[in-house]
Amino acid sequence: MKKRFRAFAAIVLLAVTSPAWAQEKACKDPGNPLIPDQATRTLPPYPPMAVMTGEDGTTLMEVLIGTDGAVISGTVVQSSGSLRLDEAALEHVKATWRWKPPMQNCQPVQVRTRVSVKWDLRDAPETNEPRAPLVVLGKFDYPPGAFSRKEQGDVFINFIVTADGAVKQAQVAKTSGFPELDAKALALVMNWYRWLPATMDGKRINTPLYVAFSWRLDAPPGAPPR
Repeated sequence: MKKRFRAFAAIVLLAVTSPAWAQEKACKDPGNPLIPDQATRTLPPYPPMAVMTGEDGTTLMEVLIGTDGAVISGTVVQSSGSLRLDEAALEHVKATWRWKPPMQNCQPVQVRTRVSVKWDLRDAPETNEPRAPLVVLGKFDYPPGAFSRKEQGDVFINFIVTADGAVKQAQVAKTSGFPELDAKALALVMNWYRWLPATMDGKRINTPLYVAFSWRLDAPPGAPPR
């Protein structure tokens, strides 16, 4: 009877200790790298405004990966040259990309890593909107009221440059959402910038133009105030 009891006790002890032993062995196995979930590595949707203004480049980001494999926070460490593309890249990576986090002492841990998104206009969806050259406007161009209210946005202006270089029929095609910024962009087109019309057979002709103005509070300094 005692032998049977000892045998039963040994079986119970083995059943209790085996999972812990197996877990300890697994945790001691070498190599617990940060593994990306390739199924989540989708490209961000190309911002329509960026397509219209012909923006591209590569956004390099540093992100903090949580123990669940999602992004806790991130920053842009090297810009694509477009604030619009950088913001879209970071938001998409935070919302969509996932990892299998590394393990320490049998527990997942947070880790930082760098990732990049390459913006190529060939990946952008087709659009019927005309391409527009982009003019970035910073604090030196800002109307005082709009600057104090920290307004930002993009204004698209249609106008005609006549054969003698005058601006005619200037109008807002797409608004920034802020009347003061729209009005200042129109004033820049009509009164401050100089435009050259196209030529045909050596003669200047009336030329329709479509230009995007991007108001950005953190744009690098440019021209003096107007």
